[in-house]
Amino acid sequence: MTTELDPSDDNTPRDYDRLIIAVDFGTTFASVAYAKVNKGMRGSQLGLEDVQCINRYAGYRPPLGAPPLREDVPTELWYDPNPESRSPPPLAATQMEVNDERPVDNRWKSLYPDSDEESGLEVEQETSDQDDNEEAFETSRPRCWGFGVQNHLKKIDIPKDNARRITRFKLLLDESEATKEVRDGLVPTLKALQRRKLIQKEEDLFAHYLTHLLENTRNQLQKIGELDGNVHVEFVLCVPAKWPTKGCRVLQAAMRIAAKEAGFGNDGVCNLFMVSEPESAAACVLAENRDEIYFGEVIVILDAGGGTIDAVTYEITNEEPLRMHAEIAQPDSELQGGSYINQRFAMLLTEKLGDEQYLVKNGKTIKSIVEAQTMVFENGEKRTIDTVDKHASLEPIYIDDVKENSQKGLYTNRVAVSQDELNMIFCDSLRGAKEVLKRQLQTAESKGKAVNKVILTGGFGHSPALRHYLRNFVRSKKNVDGREIVLLTPNSPSTAVARGAVLRALKKNDGPSRITQCSYGFLRTEPYEPHFYEAHKRTKPRIDPVDGERYVHGTIDWLIKAGDELPPRHRVPITVKHTFNLARKHLICKEVLWVSDQKLESHYRHSHPNNRGAERAGHIVADMTFLKDRGLIQPEAPSHYSTFRLNPQRRHWVVNFELVMIVDGRNLRYEARWPPTEDLEFGEEQTVHAVGQECIAAAFQPGTA
Repeated sequence: MTTELDPSDDNTPRDYDRLIIAVDFGTTFASVAYAKVNKGMRGSQLGLEDVQCINRYAGYRPPLGAPPLREDVPTELWYDPNPESRSPPPLAATQMEVNDERPVDNRWKSLYPDSDEESGLEVEQETSDQDDNEEAFETSRPRCWGFGVQNHLKKIDIPKDNARRITRFKLLLDESEATKEVRDGLVPTLKALQRRKLIQKEEDLFAHYLTHLLENTRNQLQKIGELDGNVHVEFVLCVPAKWPTKGCRVLQAAMRIAAKEAGFGNDGVCNLFMVSEPESAAACVLAENRDEIYFGEVIVILDAGGGTIDAVTYEITNEEPLRMHAEIAQPDSELQGGSYINQRFAMLLTEKLGDEQYLVKNGKTIKSIVEAQTMVFENGEKRTIDTVDKHASLEPIYIDDVKENSQKGLYTNRVAVSQDELNMIFCDSLRGAKEVLKRQLQTAESKGKAVNKVILTGGFGHSPALRHYLRNFVRSKKNVDGREIVLLTPNSPSTAVARGAVLRALKKNDGPSRITQCSYGFLRTEPYEPHFYEAHKRTKPRIDPVDGERYVHGTIDWLIKAGDELPPRHRVPITVKHTFNLARKHLICKEVLWVSDQKLESHYRHSHPNNRGAERAGHIVADMTFLKDRGLIQPEAPSHYSTFRLNPQRRHWVVNFELVMIVDGRNLRYEARWPPTEDLEFGEEQTVHAVGQECIAAAFQPGTA
């Protein structure tokens, strides 16, 4: 098994098998889809029927009536500070924890006031038979993830100290105001994990989770023989529309670590392909409904996930392969995904049981009872109930030893949830989805664009309540042409993004232009030249103790700048100089690669405000001692620019070599080559003495080949 590095056209048949693996890393659930392109086949020959999903995850225990296999897995980790302990892992603090046991009444006040529009949505009830169309791990990766975390929460008698459950951590990469409350809520848990040395930085969370996800993927693929023989693996990563470039880079780096740790080869994901979640979902829906999406149509993609409900509006510019124009309406979101239904369910149950202190015994607490029941609700009736149906009801919740108190809906061993309480649990998430969709429709209308269809995807998109609610809403609307708006739903909304991403990766042609959104450069020690470089004018140079010349240390020479259009193969060489004391035994040269999300001017120190936000991306170390040992260089006397020029006996070693930045598709390789091109003699070839590489998929717009 090797990792695919060839960025050439997907329509060119290969002399080896290819395995496309797409990862949809969602806020509350993740999924993995894959397809095999056999030797001699073109990627464009495959269709949606050839795309499969990983559907076996440890710890999944289907509730009564649920499918025996799941194609998505919770995006959750459980950090146990005592992994060798034989006792059950302690109950974690969760992101849906409430500070006081009994919420006050105003907690149930909806964030979305009733509107005249909503009261007019009295559409007939739908029948049930209606189709709904490189660095090593230095941290402690938790053994418990996904469904395993939820199973721990069902153990209502486990203590709640010491361990840490962490959820919704994808939102750490979204710096918008909408996610600030969630991000702030994660901070205490992150600090606790760092104090216990379970993580070094928040980015470790992504590498830890993705490693579990890819290990499970590899194990499943091996069992069915998909990794047998000389198969080349290509990874695809789905990212939200208009996500921060830094967020894409963090996930890109985590994927590289995870792929290596999971055994997918040392090359990791150097030529990773990134694609936007909305575009992937649309590709899946188009493949399922070939007569449903047409050239020139305007569509809203509503991604109802567990954390956020995201929407974006596109115009279709090509049907096959599917391509969409720049957004008609900018991406928008509401922080009211499916996990907030769980949160409100937990708050309601906490309120009902808050005074029932007789339940606190044998290791049980009110909190642990509530969390166990919330997991049962999450994987059970939450996924099947339609709260828009006036006759919908929730089965009484079985809890041992509950005593009767009819005023609070408590009966012997049962807790009842009234229809009003059930509507309260779902209300804000349903209205949040409607509000973000309404804003997209209004924006499109203000631009004279007629929205033809709305595509509903995401894990929360499974919900019969959400589908029914949104279908009623769009039926009450007409577009600017006076026509109806159609709601489309994939057969499996929770995996539509991953499956569509595979299809998109099989047909990379005709994507966005290769305009980089990042700058890449090398750390330099430059001769002090204020007459040539504006950046040097207000900089105090240092005298090099080796050659006595004046230099500006720690500058960055940006060889690729944000906004540059890069061909698939691009090469930028520079000559670098290193000086060494004559007594130095080893001539070791280190070159550091830097990256920034901004277009920056060269020759400023890395600490200068001009380079604010720039980060180290990698480095190489070249051992050039052979030049001295083989007599290929000779000691040099101080130059006439040197402060040591009056002492010609003060000699030193000078190493000049070529540092080459090479763009190869979505991979950036950088090499130390000797001799420099200008010093090559006839018939002589350069030799490479150090190589580094970084994936630069995050530097381009998602979907760029």
